[in-house]
Amino acid sequence: METTDPRHGRWILPLIIVAMVVLTYTFVNSLDPTSNPSGTTDANPPFPTDATSSTTSLPPDIASFMVTLDIFENQAIAFREDVVGINTDWDNRAITFAEARTKFLEAQSQLEDWESAVTEVSGVPPDLAEGHVALVVEVSDLSAKVGDIVIGLEAPDDGTLRRTAVAEFGVQMDEVMAAIAAIRTTAATGATTTTTATGT
Repeated sequence: METTDPRHGRWILPLIIVAMVVLTYTFVNSLDPTSNPSGTTDANPPFPTDATSSTTSLPPDIASFMVTLDIFENQAIAFREDVVGINTDWDNRAITFAEARTKFLEAQSQLEDWESAVTEVSGVPPDLAEGHVALVVEVSDLSAKVGDIVIGLEAPDDGTLRRTAVAEFGVQMDEVMAAIAAIRTTAATGATTTTTATGT
């Protein structure tokens, strides 16, 4: 007598699972490796290959004179600080009258030498000659301004004459700094810019 197995459908579910696994494997392997099925964008896109860099340079004679100009500027700043410092020390009576007078006279002498150095500096580029002349004119008044401070120091007043002379020295030093800045501006017009490709 033939007996029918009531569990004849027990192999259907495993066959379906196997078929799903095979189909999934086949589908994944058929995808293009460069495609992105999720639709998202790369958080780290490749760098552009056409990047460039720019370099600004001055003609050699102008670049050389800019170094000298930097030195002049630093010296001017030091002179200003020195004169203002001497005046402040005297106002606070941190130094004696004789010390203040001696220090002011020393500063005046040093400024006279500096005026000559600025006037006689060599290697001034033709394009900056006009600016250099303007600088010489402004510098030439500095030592005289310190001389006025000494006169004010010696004056029998309440110090107003001296303080006014110190303020005028500061204004004149501002003119010197402006002349230096003007030379730099002129020099910048002679600069050349070179653009170089840095990409691959």
